[in-house]
Amino acid sequence: MVRIANAHKVPLHPISCGCNWGLGSRLPVFDDVVIVDLGRMNRIREVNVPGHYALVEPGVTQRQLYEHLQEQKLPLMFNVTGSALSTSLIGNALERGIGYFSSRAEALSGLEVVLGNGQLLRTGFGHFADAKTTYLYKYGVGPSLDGLFQQSNFGVVTAAAVDLIPQCEAHMAVVARIHEEDQLAAMVDAFADLRRRDILRTVVHIANRERTQIAMAPQIYRRLRAEYGSDDGSLRVLAGKILEQEGFGPWSAVGGMLGTRGQLAAARSEIRRALRGKARVMFMTDGLLKLGKSVCGKLSRFAWFRRKQALLAAVEPLYGMAKGVPSDAAMDSVYWPLGEVPAVPGLNPDQGRCGMLYCVPFLPADGEITRKAMEHTERVFRKYNFTPYVTLNMIDGKSLECVINLAFDRNEPSRIAAAHACNDELTEDFIRQGFIPYRVGPQSMSSIVTAGDSFWKTVRELKKVLDPNNIISPGRYNLP
Repeated sequence: MVRIANAHKVPLHPISCGCNWGLGSRLPVFDDVVIVDLGRMNRIREVNVPGHYALVEPGVTQRQLYEHLQEQKLPLMFNVTGSALSTSLIGNALERGIGYFSSRAEALSGLEVVLGNGQLLRTGFGHFADAKTTYLYKYGVGPSLDGLFQQSNFGVVTAAAVDLIPQCEAHMAVVARIHEEDQLAAMVDAFADLRRRDILRTVVHIANRERTQIAMAPQIYRRLRAEYGSDDGSLRVLAGKILEQEGFGPWSAVGGMLGTRGQLAAARSEIRRALRGKARVMFMTDGLLKLGKSVCGKLSRFAWFRRKQALLAAVEPLYGMAKGVPSDAAMDSVYWPLGEVPAVPGLNPDQGRCGMLYCVPFLPADGEITRKAMEHTERVFRKYNFTPYVTLNMIDGKSLECVINLAFDRNEPSRIAAAHACNDELTEDFIRQGFIPYRVGPQSMSSIVTAGDSFWKTVRELKKVLDPNNIISPGRYNLP
């Protein structure tokens, strides 16, 4: 197909499943481009237990891989994201998405790529006949080419290996909450220290009150509605009140922990010590969740325990993701800001009126810088009458992926214009401050790809070698 496109000079825009919501979904940068949907290339070619990897095609989704591992009873899990079950593993990894355990880009190896010139390339050791360690040592011999195909337009990735995680003896989630806005800096610094000392080894997700509300309130609402049978508008308010009563203040954090029981016991002590006086801390385990559900079920005739049941229904999917169980639950957060709750979870938000845009700058893992960045975000959003829904993902002890979500009604042209103006202003402000977004949508490509930059000139020269006719996704993370 790529060779035919070259012969006829027809540009192509490959997508895995088209679920890059808030950052362009399946849209190319320019018009008059043919969309190449790879969603039906969905084979799991191999799962290797000793090497803990899965060789998958771009259409393989979180749901598909999770169900395969469960059906085969394999002692493995993978780095899930909070997005939908229907999202592509390879597509998200090539965009350098961040999961609940680490960056997904680091977990790819042995890429199979159809270059823009129509040639087939295999990276690492993959281009050697009968190579046995292609997916065990990603670099191979010679220059490492894997990174060329992340956030680029040099070719079409048709398969890659995704690192899996061996099941551990024990797992646990830490939940930390603060009651005052001015405690954010201290909590960020405490978690950064824990990450630097390797006490916490997975991503810590720190969400503001508004983000926590839209993530958890829909699940509480669903439970309340099932209990009451109808809703006169008061159940949405009640769902929010339940979260407030449980101590979900201006910022809350969650992080997963894996290891032996002894390792987790030691980590628990260190975490309590590090966060003492900075945040209220609790630890979630399978046993604690099971006990809570059992007690609340037996005492559900009392309103207080029914509300606790509703809260546990909201907590369970988030806890599940912290131990490698993907879920559609978080997708309700797309609809909640506009007063909707889908009849069934997992719908495609592109098919409704609920719009969203993301601004995703990288920040240092520094509490004071983070506090100032959040204050500035609030000011810009107030200017356009929007609410910022923010998650700070601490991927290591040095940096934070700052995910700022803007929700708007796509049926109102004035709000569409305001949403883009708000997102553009905030993105440009962060760039001026030196905090560059690590992903952008097609409408924002020109804000980071500039003609005078020697980096982008070099990228364009590589494009001329690998895709001389500019067939693959013209203008995507590259000069036009």
